[in-house]
Amino acid sequence: MHALVLGEEGKPCTMVVRTCYWIVPHYFIWGLPFYMFYSTRFSQFLHQRPNQGTLRTLLCHLLSPVYVLKPDHPFEKDYVSCQMAILPDSFFMEAEKGNINFKRASNWWFWEGGVEFDDKTKIEADLVILATGYDGKKKLRALLPQQFSTFLEFPSGIMPLYRGTINPFIPNMAFMGYVESVSNLHTSEIRCKWLARLIGGKFNLPSVEKMVEQITTEMEIMKKTTRFYKRTCISTFSINHTDEICEEMGWSCWRKKSWLAEAFSPYNSQDYA
Repeated sequence: MHALVLGEEGKPCTMVVRTCYWIVPHYFIWGLPFYMFYSTRFSQFLHQRPNQGTLRTLLCHLLSPVYVLKPDHPFEKDYVSCQMAILPDSFFMEAEKGNINFKRASNWWFWEGGVEFDDKTKIEADLVILATGYDGKKKLRALLPQQFSTFLEFPSGIMPLYRGTINPFIPNMAFMGYVESVSNLHTSEIRCKWLARLIGGKFNLPSVEKMVEQITTEMEIMKKTTRFYKRTCISTFSINHTDEICEEMGWSCWRKKSWLAEAFSPYNSQDYA
């Protein structure tokens, strides 16, 4: 976004890319809304999910779509890890004009006139914006007592959260919004409803062993589908995730009015109002 603003103002800028991810220019693919490809029961049927049977596992392997490898990994792996980006409408237009340039580099450092890269090239810069993200686990470690901070990545380097909310090893605390999906607001809203009913005594948590088993199943699916699995993301089985939350709350997980809508209509927050 910063690059677009600078480019539109007529000041050429350079975007440094350390890892090349897939990006989507808009919310439509071949004239169809993007969610039709990933946010319906039918589309998510092609992807693995927790607690699926042997037959369905076989079908996932047979029916999974094939993608062209660009940039260095399939589009699927970015979507599965919630790293797919959608750019502003005029981004590529400004790039074609030469107002936004791109530089791919693994390492870089400052010099007195700007930025230098590992291939010994340099660019002059009046302003450098560090859009490097943040370390959520580091922030959580600072909040938690020492005896609990070690459980943030136990047992496999991923934050273990049952229903994306409860760490079985840290008592009296819930983590909201940490496990991502393609629609974080929708996923967080249904988890908040689940948490409110849990606190209100409407149902009880399963044993620690059962929670760890469920978490481990989800982790194994993420490990199989993307090398970025430590970015905990449920984008390809978000409907199944919500189904299981609904079942624990005593709700029906089928929210549409017909089987046709159930299969091909995307799910959103209004379905769980």
